[in-house]
Amino acid sequence: MEEKESTSTNTEDEATTSLDDSLAGIQLKNKREELDMTLDEVASKLNLDIKYITAIETNDFSKISSTSYVYGYIRSYAKLLKLPEQEILDLYGKDKGETAQLLPDYMGQRKIFSDEKKESTAWVLLVVVVTSLLFLTWWFIRQ
Repeated sequence: MEEKESTSTNTEDEATTSLDDSLAGIQLKNKREELDMTLDEVASKLNLDIKYITAIETNDFSKISSTSYVYGYIRSYAKLLKLPEQEILDLYGKDKGETAQLLPDYMGQRKIFSDEKKESTAWVLLVVVVTSLLFLTWWFIRQ
C-alpha cells in the first residue's frame, strides 16, 4: 500500500514538473540558468527592471501593466537567450488561453485602429482644422 502511494506521488510530481516546464517563464528561467546569466545581467541587457524579469520567470504577469508589454518583454528575453521567440510566445498564449502572434520586425506593418480610435482621431483632426481656419481669419483681418 505504501508503494502505491509513493508511485502516485511520483506521478503527480512528474505531471507538475512537465506542466511547469510548459510555461514560458520557466523555459526562459531554465535557459538563463543554463547560460549562467544572473538576473542583473539580463535586466541590464534588456534595459528592464529586475522585478519585470522576475515576474516573467515566475509567470506572474500581474506586475506588468499591459499585455502588449508582456509580449514585447518575452520576445526580447527569448531573443537574448537565443530561444525561438514564437514558440515562447505561444507557450505564454497557451497559458493565457490566447493565440500569440509575433509581429515582424519591420516598420511597414499596417496598423488596425479600433472604431473608437478612428472617431477620436477624426475629432482631433476637426479641431485642428477649425482652429487653423480661425487663426488664418484673425491673421488676415489684422493685416
